[in-house]
Amino acid sequence: MKRLDERANAVQWRLRAMKRLWSAEAEPEMPFLDREPPEGGSVGQIDYPLAATEVDGETLNIGGWVAFESGPTARVEIWLDNRSLGRARLGIPRADVEEMNDLPHAAVAGFEMTADLSQALAEGATGAATLRMVATAADGRSYEAERVPIVLAPPPPAPEPSSPPPPVVPGTANGGQGRRLLVATHQLNLGGAQLYLMDLLRGLLDRGGFAPTVVSAMDGSLRGELEAMGIPVHISGVFPMEDLSAHLGRVEELTAWARPHEFELAFVNTATALSFPGAEVAARLGIPAVWAIHESFAPSIIWAPLDPEVRALGEEALSGAAFAVFEAEATQRIFEPLLDDERGRNIPYGLDLAPIAAKRESFDNAAARREAVIPADAELLVCIGTVEPRKAQIPLAQAFELIAARHPHAQLAFVGGKSTDPHSVALEECIAASPHSSQMRLIPITPDVDPWYGMADVLVCASDIESLPRTVLEAMAWETPVLATSVFGLPELITDGETGWLCEPRDLKQLAAGVDRFLSTPAEERRRIGRASRELVEQRHDLGTYAERIGSLLEQAAKDKESGGQSSVATS
Repeated sequence: MKRLDERANAVQWRLRAMKRLWSAEAEPEMPFLDREPPEGGSVGQIDYPLAATEVDGETLNIGGWVAFESGPTARVEIWLDNRSLGRARLGIPRADVEEMNDLPHAAVAGFEMTADLSQALAEGATGAATLRMVATAADGRSYEAERVPIVLAPPPPAPEPSSPPPPVVPGTANGGQGRRLLVATHQLNLGGAQLYLMDLLRGLLDRGGFAPTVVSAMDGSLRGELEAMGIPVHISGVFPMEDLSAHLGRVEELTAWARPHEFELAFVNTATALSFPGAEVAARLGIPAVWAIHESFAPSIIWAPLDPEVRALGEEALSGAAFAVFEAEATQRIFEPLLDDERGRNIPYGLDLAPIAAKRESFDNAAARREAVIPADAELLVCIGTVEPRKAQIPLAQAFELIAARHPHAQLAFVGGKSTDPHSVALEECIAASPHSSQMRLIPITPDVDPWYGMADVLVCASDIESLPRTVLEAMAWETPVLATSVFGLPELITDGETGWLCEPRDLKQLAAGVDRFLSTPAEERRRIGRASRELVEQRHDLGTYAERIGSLLEQAAKDKESGGQSSVATS
C-alpha cells in the first residue's frame, strides 16, 4: 500500500510539472537592445527570435529580459499563439540591461528557453505565428512584452540513415575473467553521470563476470581512478556531428581500434552526442549494447544541433539497443517512441552506501561548522552543483531573499562556484547586491562535498531539469532532508511531507514558499523526514543491488545475441 501511495504522489506532482516543456541550455548571441525602456514599474522584451524569423526546425531558442521595479521576477510564461510552450529559465546574467536602467535585479533579468515544437508541427501549426511573453513579479504584478511575429516552416522529411557495414563475429570470452565489455561515455571530469559510471564499474567489478574497457570522448580527472581500478581507458576525441562523412569516418576508425579487442558487449553512458558513437561501433561489431540514459530532454532538443543524417544514425542505434536503462519513469517515457519491443527498463541507480555510513559515524558537525565559518545555531540550507542556469541558483538566491527577514538564523550556501565562470560571477554579484547578503555565500567547487551534507539542515535542489540527481540521493543517505522541484524523477523519489519536500519548478514564489515551509517546520519533524529519506535510499538505492541488476541485464543481452532470441528480462 505504501508503494501505491508513493506512485500516486509522484503522478500528482508530474501532472502539474509535465504541463510545461523543459528547455535545454541555449546561449545564442544577445542582440543589441534597440529601444529605451519606457517609464513605469516594469519593462522587458523578447530579444530572439527576431520579428519575421522563419523557424525551420523542431526546436526554437527564445530569450529576452524582464525587470520589475517592485522586485524580482517570479516566472515567465512563453506562448506560441494560444499554445503554452512552458516557463522560461530565469536569472540569466544581462549586463546590458543593468547599464540601461537601475531597476532591482536588472543584472540577472534575462530569461531563456529552448522550446520543443515537434508536437505543434505534427498538429499542423505551420505558417504565420506569434510569440508572447507574459511575466509575473514576486508581488503578483504581471507584464506582457511586445509580441513577436514568426513563421513556422514545415519540418523536413526524416533522412534515411546510412547502412553500416555488415557486423563482424565477436570474439570469445576473455580467458575466463569475464565478458569483454566496451564502455562508451562522454567525459571523465567530475559530474553526476560520470560518478554514476564510476560507482557502477566498481559494482560490476565486485560482482564479477565482466572485463571493462572505457572509451571516452573527453579526458578528465577520473581517468586516473579508472586506471587504478585496472580498467583500461581510450580517449577517442569528440566525433564530428555536423558532417555525415566525417562522422562515419571516425566511427570506422574507432571500430577498427575496437575489433582486435573482441568485445562481447557495449555499455553506453548518457544520450549525448559525445556518447552515442559507442552504440554505432557496437552495431558495426555485431555486439549488443545496453544504454544508460540520464538526460530528461526530448530527443528533438538534445540532438537538435546534429546534422539530420547523424541524428538519424543516433536514433537508429538507440532503437537497436538491447536495452535502455533509465533512473526515472518520466525520463523513460520521453525516449520510449525510439525504442523497439519495449526494451526500456526503469532501474533507479544505486550508491555505495558503506563509505557514506562510515563518514557519518565519525562526522563532527560542530568542528566542520567552525572550519567553514558557519555559526553553530545557523539553519543551513545547501545547494550543491556547478553553477549553471539549469540548476537555478540565481532564482534560489532571489527566492531566499524574499523570506530571509523572517528567518534571521537561516544561511544559504551554494557549493559549486568557479571564479572565471560568468554564471558564478553573476550569482556572486546577485548575492552581494542583496540586502540579505550576509546570509548567503558562494563556495568554490570541490570534489569533497561530504562535509556540506553533514553540516546542512536541508539540501535544496532548485533545478528545472533533473532525472534523479546524485546529490539528492547522497544527501538522503546522510539523513539530510531535501527540498526539491517536482521535475521528472524527483517526485518518484520524494513523497512530499514524508521523505522530503517538493515545490513547483521555474516559479520563484513557489520556491520561496518551499524554503519558508522548511524553515517553519519543527526540528523533530525535520529529523523524522531525514530518517525516512535515509531508510528509503538504503532500501532502494544500494549499489550492490543496482550492479547486480545491470549485470544481469548485460548477461541477458549477451545470451540473447548468442541464441538469436529476444530479451525477456523483467523490470523488477
